[in-house]
Parts: sequence; structure tokens; C-alpha cells
Amino acid sequence: MKKILVPTDFSGFAHNALEVAADIAFKTNAEIMLLHANEKMVTATPLAEYYLYDKAIEDEYLDMVTESLKKTLAEIAESGKFARVKVKTAVIGGPMVSVIEDFVKDHAIDLVVMGTRGVSGMEEIIVGSNTEKVIRRVKCPVLAVPSPVVSFGKIVFPTTLKESQLPAFKAFAALQKIFSGEVSLLYINDPGHFKNTAAMEAQKDFLVKESGLKNATLFVSDTEVFNEEDAILDFAHQNHADLIVMGTHQRRGLAHFFMGSMTEDTVNHSDIPVLSLSIK
Repeated sequence: MKKILVPTDFSGFAHNALEVAADIAFKTNAEIMLLHANEKMVTATPLAEYYLYDKAIEDEYLDMVTESLKKTLAEIAESGKFARVKVKTAVIGGPMVSVIEDFVKDHAIDLVVMGTRGVSGMEEIIVGSNTEKVIRRVKCPVLAVPSPVVSFGKIVFPTTLKESQLPAFKAFAALQKIFSGEVSLLYINDPGHFKNTAAMEAQKDFLVKESGLKNATLFVSDTEVFNEEDAILDFAHQNHADLIVMGTHQRRGLAHFFMGSMTEDTVNHSDIPVLSLSIK
């Protein structure tokens, strides 16, 4: 863990993400890249012989961004816990998701930590959240933070127990020095996949051994599942989970439209932090 990216719009949600990222950076001696995507930057567009651009408005906005970044850095510096955390800042013009995607590639980012307010209803269908779009497009783990975090003592990891999930198991095993709590592997029972509990335990043992995952216990959902996302969130709440870990296939285009993503849906609706891991 060398570089942690925290996109910020200076909201309370972004501040929550920064607090979590600073805690992780302190533990791992990583560097935080605090990034603001200047979506208000106006691209000069010809209208007849005229251009729609107001430099005074642009300069005023950039001054506000600079002051906000300075204030955020000062708040971190004043905290004794995070005094040794190294933070760099960047302001880049363009759509937030595209800016983040390019920044992750160009700077070899190891983890993205994003504040999220979640979406639902028609807003989810038509627009979606920036966080879910980032999850779909970047290769590194993405930690979505909807509220302040105290610890990651209890972790829920929903799994199909299929061998295709081994990359997610390995990815999370590599992060267990950071997220070191008790891991509840949640299998939502599909009678057509495993015939009995012994077979599930054997497959769990295989995935745990191959990945190096530690401190993991298998739980089988005994609810009648109509909505897997609801089953995951219900289990997480009942067990007072601090973190949900999920693998994602990062489907895009028509595949995403028709098949969707349980990870993205969970991020949109969860009031518990969700760590997404690419298994593409």
C-alpha cells in the first residue's frame, strides 16, 4: 500500500472518506493523493463567432478550491494521530469519474477511498452514483464510505464459493493487515450449487487455503432469498458489521444493463462501508 487516492468535493461525505484514508495511510506509511475534479471548468464552445467562457468565474472557482484544499490539509496537520501522514493535492478539469479513472492509471494508485451518499429509485436507474461508476472502471480496490468509521472489527464477505472468486479472496487476504477484523463469509444458499453443508465447508477451506485468507468463518443464509442484496445487508446489520467486502466483475455496456452488479447495488444502498475488489 503506497498510494491512496481520495477524491473530494469538500462535502461531509468526502471528509469521512479522508478520515478513513488517513487512518489507513498512518498504519501503512502510504501517501494520500487528495484529488478534486473541476467539473465546473467551462470548455470554450463556439457559438457563431463568440465563445461562452467567463475567466473571472473560473478564477473565482479555482480560488475557492485552493482555499478548501488548504483548509483540509490544515485540519489533518492539526490532528496528532495523522500528523505524519503525507498528503499531496491535485486539481484536474473534467468529469469526475473519467478524471479518477485516468489518475488511478497514471499514478499507480493502490486504493481509492470515496465518500458516498448512495442513490435510489429513478436517480439510481438514470444517473447512478459516481462511486458505483468508479467501481466499474478502475482495477484497484475501491472503499466506499457512507458514514464516519470507528474500526473494521467485524467484516462480512458475501461469496458464491465458486472458484472464480479466488481472485477476490486473494485480493482481500493481501489487505488483511489493514482490515484485520473477524471475517464472516456469507453464502446465500443456492440448493442447485451445493448439496450439503460439508460440501460448502470443503469449498470454503479450499478458497481460504489457496488465498491465504485468515480469521474466516462460513455462515449460510437461512432466509428465503428473493433479493440477495437485502440478504447481505440484513446479515451485516444483524451482526453489527463494520465493513462489507465484495468481488465485482465490473460489467459495462449491455452486460451491465442486462445483468447489473450486486456490488454496485449494495454500495448504493448500504450505510456500512463497502470494499469492492475486481475479479474481472
